Amino acid sequence: MDFDTPLQGGGLAADLASCPLFAGLDETSRSRLLESHRVIQVAAGHSLLHEQDDGKGLFVFRAGIAKVRSIDFEGQEVVLSLLGPGEVCGEMAILGGGRRTADVICLTHCELLLLRSAPFAALLHSDARLALALARLEAQRLQNLNRRFVGRESSAAQRLLAVLAALAKRSAPQASTTAPIPALPQRELAALCGLARETTSRTLAGLRRQGLVEQLPDGRLRLVASADQALGGQAAFGEVLGLP
Repeated sequence: MDFDTPLQGGGLAADLASCPLFAGLDETSRSRLLESHRVIQVAAGHSLLHEQDDGKGLFVFRAGIAKVRSIDFEGQEVVLSLLGPGEVCGEMAILGGGRRTADVICLTHCELLLLRSAPFAALLHSDARLALALARLEAQRLQNLNRRFVGRESSAAQRLLAVLAALAKRSAPQASTTAPIPALPQRELAALCGLARETTSRTLAGLRRQGLVEQLPDGRLRLVASADQALGGQAAFGEVLGLP
């Protein structure tokens, strides 16, 4: 994890304004959150947070995609969600005054804004707008976690399409489901879908033959427009991974 010199100017304030958690705050409140901030870079495949680590700050994604995961009692990885530009992580440890509740692993190179715990906690206690926005965020995450069980009953093709759409949406700010998808190892795609690697490989090959997914010359994937119809009623599983 590399730390950059704190950035000044309106760029970071605009980042906070575009983040749903902070969009309802005024400029003065957002400036308070930027006290002693840091901008950090994390390479693909590296950990941003470890479960049970002490919580010392809140992270806002400026670029890149990460997965939130935990390890079950059998030692298997369980992916809980995806995170991308404009989203946050690390807030639960601040709320509970304790330790991180899950691992966050960067799937691509990520650039993040690290906000200190103290200004965030102070503003949370003094500004009802932030408290309400945080309550909405946590409620949405709980709903998504519940929907995960529904999505796990979907077919392998439907699950893989939903994951690819979620990755596309997080490839860049305001990206659509047909945006190029960052090239990820198939083991990562399998973990995101909750499928075996062999099943993921076979399913991906089938989707390409059907013309729902194409591989770009640089190795990235892209959903074609008709994949939106193929997703059909799979919005629930897509929402688990953060697909609007």
